[in-house]
Amino acid sequence: MSSSDAPQRGRPSVLDRAAVATATFRLWTERGYDAVSWRDISEATGVSVRTLVRHFAHKSDIAWVGVPAATRRLRDALENMPADLPVDESARRAIVASISDDPMKPAGTDWIRVVCTEPELAGSAPAAYRPWIDELAGFIARRAPGISPAAATAVASGYQAATFAALVAWGEGRSAGDAAESADEALGWLAVRRPAEEINLT
Repeated sequence: MSSSDAPQRGRPSVLDRAAVATATFRLWTERGYDAVSWRDISEATGVSVRTLVRHFAHKSDIAWVGVPAATRRLRDALENMPADLPVDESARRAIVASISDDPMKPAGTDWIRVVCTEPELAGSAPAAYRPWIDELAGFIARRAPGISPAAATAVASGYQAATFAALVAWGEGRSAGDAAESADEALGWLAVRRPAEEINLT
């Protein structure tokens, strides 16, 4: 094999972030999060440490490569919700639709096992999921007249937490059916209702 035919490492023109995440989660599952270095990830993926660090400022960022795609799927599903459908039913249907296609992509249930057991990853979750929450909060604000931006964000955060908990239960085998069915059941218990004007909270 000539030098020009040799596999190229270090500076791919387009980094396959999903492939990096899949390989990395496999390492984290086998060895533990703290035991896996950038060099280990480089050897497992064929991507240089320099390139990895250029694409992922922190090792924990690899855990959340699927969130942008999940956010796009959520946005598309929300845009297709009928205007006359109640906001809570719309949110439930859109979230379930957004996770029906490979909800754990790219790392499968390895994602659940690692994210739930590593403090650094759990601590980075709120920032990672903020675009997803903002997308849902914007929808809720448009569909629930009178709700404040802060309340819409709080409600969206509740939906995110419930969805994540349902996926955890599914990944751990504590939920019947697939991931979408687990989320559907959990989210069915949530409701968005305008507070009665006569209630005095003072």
